[in-house]
Amino acid sequence: MSSLLLPSTSLTFCLVAACLLQAELVNYERVKEYCLKVLKKEGENFKALYRSGVAFYHLGDYDKALYYLKEARTRQPTDTNVIRYIQLTEMKLSRCSQREKEAM
Repeated sequence: MSSLLLPSTSLTFCLVAACLLQAELVNYERVKEYCLKVLKKEGENFKALYRSGVAFYHLGDYDKALYYLKEARTRQPTDTNVIRYIQLTEMKLSRCSQREKEAM
């Protein structure tokens, strides 16, 4: 009976990640860590996909950010937050690509 009252581990990690994102100084490394744990068990979890994308974006790993954000968009194509972060990530990738070309 007591097991019915305890949230699943995936839900717990997802909720912790959500709380971490609300902090004044966000620890994106921990957000990423918890979301990836959720995705190991529930690869289709929209919130974990989105939050992973946000974490990777803020950690400067734009390729991974774009991957997770696009995966999230396949689950909820009209989510404005996902769309906004995809646009931001694509802009960052474009700037990085442009800088690489200029450096050559």
